Amino acid sequence: MNQLTITPLPWKDTDDWLNYFLLASTERPRYSLTEQNLTFERVAVRVLGVPLDDVEYFNTLYEWHTASDVHVLSEELNKQIQNEDFQLLQNILQQHKELPKGLSINRLVAMMYGAKLIPQHKDPQMNRHLQTTLIRVIKTFQQQQAQGLLSNDFRRFLIDLVKWMKNHWIVWMKDATPQTPFPKVVWYGDTTQSQRYFLLLLMWLGCDVLLFHPAGKDDFQPLDPHNEESTVYRYGDTAPMQPFPTQIREVQATVGYRSTQQLERLIEDEHGVYRPWQYQNYEPHNVMLQHTYDDIFIYAKEPAMMRPGFKAQKPTIYIPNIFAKVNGMSRDKQDYWEKMHALVELPNTLLIQQFPYVKESKANFQFHYDKSLVGGNLDSERMMGTSWWQYKELSPEIQVAIARIIIDCCENPSIQKINGEKERDLAITTLKQLSMVPKEILRFMQSFDYAQQLPKIVVFYDESLGHLTRADAILFSFLNRFGFDIIFYTPTGKQDIENYLEPSIYTIHRLEEMVFDVHYEQPTKTQSFIQKIRKRFFD
Repeated sequence: MNQLTITPLPWKDTDDWLNYFLLASTERPRYSLTEQNLTFERVAVRVLGVPLDDVEYFNTLYEWHTASDVHVLSEELNKQIQNEDFQLLQNILQQHKELPKGLSINRLVAMMYGAKLIPQHKDPQMNRHLQTTLIRVIKTFQQQQAQGLLSNDFRRFLIDLVKWMKNHWIVWMKDATPQTPFPKVVWYGDTTQSQRYFLLLLMWLGCDVLLFHPAGKDDFQPLDPHNEESTVYRYGDTAPMQPFPTQIREVQATVGYRSTQQLERLIEDEHGVYRPWQYQNYEPHNVMLQHTYDDIFIYAKEPAMMRPGFKAQKPTIYIPNIFAKVNGMSRDKQDYWEKMHALVELPNTLLIQQFPYVKESKANFQFHYDKSLVGGNLDSERMMGTSWWQYKELSPEIQVAIARIIIDCCENPSIQKINGEKERDLAITTLKQLSMVPKEILRFMQSFDYAQQLPKIVVFYDESLGHLTRADAILFSFLNRFGFDIIFYTPTGKQDIENYLEPSIYTIHRLEEMVFDVHYEQPTKTQSFIQKIRKRFFD
């Protein structure tokens, strides 16, 4: 096994992330070991905010720190460095400084290895894996800094990496082999620059890493702007940063208590008064509602004001909504269809079965795009005054909301670029498609009281009835930001929205069976009657 290559693959899902984190890498689906290659999934999640009931959140952190194999690195970080190591590293850094362009990265790492500044494992494959991964991290640092490795921050970065590799990595891996599951690491709270790069090193080495920040601060985002190395899980609420827990909290919240908490917060925020259309002049902004498969059917019946994360801070109203993709079907087909039918029968719900749903515009929109710019940026007032603006019959506040969300979709796209596509080209395509939102969707927008029931799109994707297009995906991205719930059923489990949308905006749920050649099953009159009786007595 002298040529063993270790390849940790980033896990891209946020569904059931905690259980997946606790699962050994050897038990995950993509684990593979041959004489030449070791491949396994690694978990890296930036957990932002807190659940409405945060007791379990802090208790879990405390238990990991006191009685588990999980390393809560933020609380046990050893910042000591041996004086001999410090002097050796100073000598290397001095040589680096004396050269006009500094040492090459490969030369730098070779010198560090020769001086035993890089911890050396008894397994040569582990040594090689650490060296190649360290080179990769140093290259990333070089790319992120305007002055590269001649940056003033480079000295601190390198000293910190050396001491933490020696104080933690080699200690954790002392008796490990490549086949041993790699360490599980948790970080709580803020990070320094060096700490973020060390966490990145651990991710690339193959460690499972969770980064928690109750206030929702995403320190790691500049290192991973496109969520390629980690995924983001956002709770619907946030809490002020507080010290790491030192004991178990005894208070336990019931489901009723959580609902009461949310209602109390709403009353507190709005002075105990709620009126229909109270937020008509606010700008809608969606908040990704983290949920399980079963949660979909619970939250679907809840008004926005009762969902965790709902808040109004003028001029913005934050609407917690669901964008879910459901792959496969339940073994219990009756339960699967009944749950779907219950969604479809909710008020302000549109069922889509045939694609393309929207027309793909062939117009050249470059002129209209340029005419909508003010100072190089899209301007909502300019857009609403153009000849192509087709929403003039809508109320002024809805027009403003549509315009500003279109601008957000253009400037911060969640649509994947086609090879070679420039940002401007994608923005023009997005503007062009969102200039023609279907009339039935506009009716949902007009009847949407932002604090009440959310409009819903339920998609049953039957490939025999056509294929999803990029234009459809652009519309879904827009509706998601407006506050619509979107539930996308794909019985085959094939990729559809994944081919167009960034994975950070939706949650994937995998049911037990992948089923082919299945068509939407209309509810029978008997089923419909039973559902109405259930609603009357139990909802």
